[in-house]
Amino acid sequence: MKFNKREKPTAGTPITLLDMNKAWKISLPAGIVFLLISLYLWWQQGIDEMVLFHFNPARIAGAPIVIVSKWLSSYGMAFITVVFVLYLLVSLWKASLDAPLTIYLYTIMSFGLSGIAGDLLKEVFARPRPVAMFADLVYVISNAASYAIPSGHATKSVSLVLPFIFLVSSSRNIHKTVKVIVGLTAVGVCISRVVLGAHYVSDVLAGVGVALVGLPLIMLFSNMILKRMKAEMLPTVSKVWGLLLIALTILFLII
Repeated sequence: MKFNKREKPTAGTPITLLDMNKAWKISLPAGIVFLLISLYLWWQQGIDEMVLFHFNPARIAGAPIVIVSKWLSSYGMAFITVVFVLYLLVSLWKASLDAPLTIYLYTIMSFGLSGIAGDLLKEVFARPRPVAMFADLVYVISNAASYAIPSGHATKSVSLVLPFIFLVSSSRNIHKTVKVIVGLTAVGVCISRVVLGAHYVSDVLAGVGVALVGLPLIMLFSNMILKRMKAEMLPTVSKVWGLLLIALTILFLII
């Protein structure tokens, strides 16, 4: 009789995977609600058009809210990644900042996969931008040529901040501060797209919905990667993730 040889166990400590309960119980249902509201507003049209025209005088006058919106639209996501890179650098030096290093993999995967999903959905829905529908009636500050729904800026900015907001403990004041800073910046990016006339409200809500629905699915995919790694590798690998965040920052600044 032949016996199967046992595989030699891999040396090292398994990585502690983050709890997915919040992602399934809060993020997924919330994302579905956002998507349903978005579809209703698209069908209803009245609210979308009302908000679009409401900000038209501000866009024409170059009001302060428009100036701030331009900055947030152009540099908001870069600001978010800079905050994460700075936190990562400080946490590698100061052990008391105990946000799990795996959070950066979730962040990169969330941005990448939700962003791709959002771009694909644009092609599926093929909704024209406001400028294509009301070119002679509204002043729009946007040169984007892609379809409208879901908003790419909303999808990507929210997907960047969701892992930190949902998965990092709020027991430390520094974590609360980071969450408030990046959360408000992401909300500002979303609002800026409406203020500038680049998107309808429903486009932005759809982008938020895509990011929220994507979080638990992205965690499942990321956990498949993390199960193949060991905890001893995290300090080194997290530096690679940090470099990827720096690369994203540069990309956000040049596009």
